Amino acid sequence: MCSFFFYFIYLQVCLKRENESKVKGLHKLLAIVLLNIVTGVFPLRGQELTKLTELISRKEQLTNLPTFYVTTSQAIISRDVSVSGKLLIAAPENLSGKYNDSIDIRGRGNSTWFAEKKPYRIKLDKKTNLLGMPAKDKRWAVLANYIDKSLIRNALGFEVSKLCDVYFTPSYRYVDLVINNEYLGNYLVTDQVEVSGDRVDITKQSTADTTLPAIDGGYLIELDGYADYNTVNPGALFPEAFKSINGTPVTIKYPKDDEINQQQRDYIISRFNNFETLILNFKHSDPIDTLEKYLDIEAMINWYIASELSSNPDCLWSTYLMKERGTNRFTFGPLWDYDQGFNNDSRVGDTRKKLMLFSAHEMGCLRKALLNLFAIPSINERVRNRWLQIRQKNPEKRLVFCVDSIQRNISTSQNLNFEKWNTLGNTTNSAEIASVCNYVKDHIAALDSLFGIFFELTGRYEINENNWYALLNVANNKALDLKDSLADPLTPTVLWTDRSGRKESQLFRFTKVADNTYILTNKLSGKMLEAYVKTDDGGIPSKTPGHYKLCINTYKEGNKSQQWQLTEKTYNKFQFVNVYSGMVIENLYGRTSDGNIINMWPIRTNIKDQSWTLFDYTSVLTDSRNEQMSDLNAEIYSTPGHLLIHCQHNAILTIMNMEGQLILQQTISGIFTEVSLARGMYLIQIDNTTYKVAIP
Repeated sequence: MCSFFFYFIYLQVCLKRENESKVKGLHKLLAIVLLNIVTGVFPLRGQELTKLTELISRKEQLTNLPTFYVTTSQAIISRDVSVSGKLLIAAPENLSGKYNDSIDIRGRGNSTWFAEKKPYRIKLDKKTNLLGMPAKDKRWAVLANYIDKSLIRNALGFEVSKLCDVYFTPSYRYVDLVINNEYLGNYLVTDQVEVSGDRVDITKQSTADTTLPAIDGGYLIELDGYADYNTVNPGALFPEAFKSINGTPVTIKYPKDDEINQQQRDYIISRFNNFETLILNFKHSDPIDTLEKYLDIEAMINWYIASELSSNPDCLWSTYLMKERGTNRFTFGPLWDYDQGFNNDSRVGDTRKKLMLFSAHEMGCLRKALLNLFAIPSINERVRNRWLQIRQKNPEKRLVFCVDSIQRNISTSQNLNFEKWNTLGNTTNSAEIASVCNYVKDHIAALDSLFGIFFELTGRYEINENNWYALLNVANNKALDLKDSLADPLTPTVLWTDRSGRKESQLFRFTKVADNTYILTNKLSGKMLEAYVKTDDGGIPSKTPGHYKLCINTYKEGNKSQQWQLTEKTYNKFQFVNVYSGMVIENLYGRTSDGNIINMWPIRTNIKDQSWTLFDYTSVLTDSRNEQMSDLNAEIYSTPGHLLIHCQHNAILTIMNMEGQLILQQTISGIFTEVSLARGMYLIQIDNTTYKVAIP
């Protein structure tokens, strides 16, 4: 008000001086100030709270939004047990769907239920188009948005769902909520994700449906990190969840756990297990028609792009799937739960330039399944083309407009909410809104680039068994190297930057011994990379992490400690899993200093110290290799099933296996000599010089 008085005095001065331009400008400024006071940008805290109490006592609208007045017979303390009560909606006269009748109400949510501001689920006494929303139904969700300082992320996520044509987008309305005469803040009322004609419209079943065709559907399930597949809730016939044979926790949302019979439960579990196994094991050479019989690929792509556009960190943790009667296909959708989307989850860091495919929280096999799908060229191309189609809808402009529209509608209610819940800390609601808008713009621009290189990000890096690779730690881009004491039969490994001169101590050749499993030969030493553990008593080595060291050792046929299974986390970012111990190569403690120890440790997710990229040095080494071979007067090349030798003078060639058994001995001259050899490691001797060579 002091500011208002100052502007008024200054206006009088300008009038006396007949400064017309300043008067016009001040008229505009005064209008802005008065508007801000009215809309609550400059809230008058004491007056607002007094007015709020009066409005509650008369059960009138608290702001321009509808107000939900809930009265219950007892406190709402459970997510499982409903409390009876009554709902009165104070709303504008022109708003359809007003309600004044009995309800049941209980808590809802997982982690959000334990927040100070609680979310709820209500069941009306009769089906109603609540607040004019399209669905005529009894059950509705009332979301608190407590951890979202903008209060708009869930609503914005629904707008993303519509933009991407995801199957069934819940409708929503903002309200002010009062329970038992206590004002609880700004809430979002929205459709419950459930099977009904106005929501998830799939065929319903009865408890009598135990055989085909009725038992074939429909079903609504959720890949659910919170799934409880052991507990039978009060009134339920079975646990509402199960764990797939591949380890994915799944909640059966329909039929409900108090209605589903044993045959229906067994049927959907079997169908999902078959579906998930097919996706995980689908080969790129398999006919795409086979996949489309079991997966609605278009719906999956729409769901996935919407998840990336909203940067939803729970998209791999909580995902809905539907199966309709008469089809084997599973359909992704609807979308749900965005309060931690749009860069609002500190656990995954700034997601502005990240794909949720690699960053989202995960429980089960969904990330692995998607990576397998997106590595299929035709599906990968469809993802990128679909993004281009959505891009033509101008999502940046559309979503920023939605933010602005929502904000203007709920601004007064927002201010009341933050009077009740002091969650803003050192920021402001307007700053949070601006942050969301800026994030949308930045993230969409980043997605243009990320989807542009999507094939590379999700494709599979092809390892050439003839080439030499450096293993660079993702955390610091330094290479796996040998310690200087090569005389040690078990030379330890360390982390090191570029060495001056040649890099042979940092180079490895990959020889495939099984599906996705390799032996790694060091170029300098000719020895194998091994997860070694000393066994003085000659017994079976302990699989305790502390006993294992990563070293270089002499090749031994069938030694699984020298065999490495490559798990590609993202394009050309691998974890090296030792076949014997099951542990992975790790840069110990994440240190970046040269000489830091490289060790073995159990697998951890999203740990950069356990991730390694392959750098192909073959082209870099071409010139130096020729020079090196000229000094040795020989060149040796290995190709699948063959050994090629070029010697500049007459020499004796001797080939032995790694056990020292003679395979071939003959005289060679200054031409290429080709020898057919089975896959494996060999000792190649030319005159008195011995080489170790891997035949891929």
